[in-house]
Amino acid sequence: MKKAFLLLAVLFIAITAKAQFDICIGPKVGYQTTKLSTNREIIKSDFKGNMTFGVFGRVTIMKVILQPELLYYKSGKMFEVNVMGDNWGLNNPIPNPTLSISQSNLAMPIYLGYQFISTPLVKMRANIGPVFYFALGQAQYSVNGEDVPIQFNDDVTEEMTIGGAFNVGVDLWRFTLDVSYSLGLDDVIDDEIKLPLYGEVELGDDTRQNVFTVTLGFKLL
Repeated sequence: MKKAFLLLAVLFIAITAKAQFDICIGPKVGYQTTKLSTNREIIKSDFKGNMTFGVFGRVTIMKVILQPELLYYKSGKMFEVNVMGDNWGLNNPIPNPTLSISQSNLAMPIYLGYQFISTPLVKMRANIGPVFYFALGQAQYSVNGEDVPIQFNDDVTEEMTIGGAFNVGVDLWRFTLDVSYSLGLDDVIDDEIKLPLYGEVELGDDTRQNVFTVTLGFKLL
């Protein structure tokens, strides 16, 4: 009798745990923007110029969610740099050149959150957590609109930076829509660099990863 009761108890716990424990993984694609908009043309432009894609995973225990992601994206920035000291107009007729920087990156947010709506068809959640940014390879540079092979002792872009993000999301069947806002905690680009013909220049910039990310995913599991 005791064995039968113990077996029933274990079976009940297993069924309950299965009902309360959920794992899903899948691909996702979207775009980054500094300002959210419902305008179709703006969304198409952001998607074309600031596309991001990758994979996500989600573990839901009761209503607590752990959601790591890995997203690829490209970032770019244009500066009118300030030539420093005696290097002003040293070898170039343009005293303050325009420098463009393009970099491939990976973002790895790790969200912890709560699923505040849970129905068989629709689920809604809110998450918060750290974001780790990794620069892939060497950045691409152009000066005054022309690509140049610039060599640095240290790359202009930081290899890894850290931020924080808040995310809200909704699931409809197997589709999952997420809108997050990330706030960078580290500067992405160094303040001072050396350019050919100009020597040491100052960017005077505190660029950080402060962007909205809108993604649509599909749960394979």
